[in-house]
Amino acid sequence: MRAWTALLSAVGLEVFGTLSLKYTALGGLTLLGLPLGVLLTALCVGASYVLLSLAFRRIPVAVAFAVWEAAGLALVTLLGAVLLGEHLSLPGTLALGGLGLGAWLLHKGTRAPAAGEMQA
Repeated sequence: MRAWTALLSAVGLEVFGTLSLKYTALGGLTLLGLPLGVLLTALCVGASYVLLSLAFRRIPVAVAFAVWEAAGLALVTLLGAVLLGEHLSLPGTLALGGLGLGAWLLHKGTRAPAAGEMQA
């Protein structure tokens, strides 16, 4: 369960960092001469990768990465539409559904190695 908590936290940090970068592009605040969004993005994405690496300890890499990418992309897209007024077309919505389906299929079709089994 801790691995899934780390994975979902990694998704949340990635999404927050990405949206921070978008707000910077819209003319956000600066700190020490750098746009605050750039600093937040760097911290969030770095922390996201650390948490993703923790998730890899218990969740197969294909599953963890697929969930991280699919959930992150879906959330950024949906929050971009809701918070930033970005357009979300029908094909885009269908593509998000496809991402979710793909991540779910990987989860169902991938097994973790048994105890004592060699890993590549």
